[in-house]
Amino acid sequence: MDELIVKEYLELNGFVTIPLRKGRSQSKRSMHGEGVDLYARNMKFIERERDPSFLLFSSELRHLRSAIICVKGWHGEKAALGNVANGADMLKYVEANVLKKVEKWFEPVNWTELGEPLMPKKILVAPAFPTQELYRAQIVNALKERGVDGILSFKSILLDIIDRVDPRQVYPGSELL
Repeated sequence: MDELIVKEYLELNGFVTIPLRKGRSQSKRSMHGEGVDLYARNMKFIERERDPSFLLFSSELRHLRSAIICVKGWHGEKAALGNVANGADMLKYVEANVLKKVEKWFEPVNWTELGEPLMPKKILVAPAFPTQELYRAQIVNALKERGVDGILSFKSILLDIIDRVDPRQVYPGSELL
């Protein structure tokens, strides 16, 4: 379900998505720690002077040409993240449970087969992100050191989708809406 929500969000923001690692359900992929879930290409991309920010919101997505998206259920693992109350706890959780796996999640894929001249950005979907700058900076630096180019907050994704839903409209092409 997480992958479907992220796919819908990206498509609402002008991306075309292609599922990667076909043949297994999302839950089985998460259990086995398999890699990238989606390839996304921005059909509304306009060349800019800068790359998108590390923390990605809808307003930043227009700066993103293409990406490989890793949608892992680490926000549901052991229900531990539900008990995370502050940035320090989030940092400990990420160090203990995410940093060990993130490089494996982004195992190489042949991007030229997708028609990409440049390596797409590596984006990780996270449940939330600390608001305290100290902890946020430490997590960002640790993820960057492991090759992650950006974070999409699952909470922000859900809020953006909800904000865009028109209860009077029918969404025949959407499994989610």
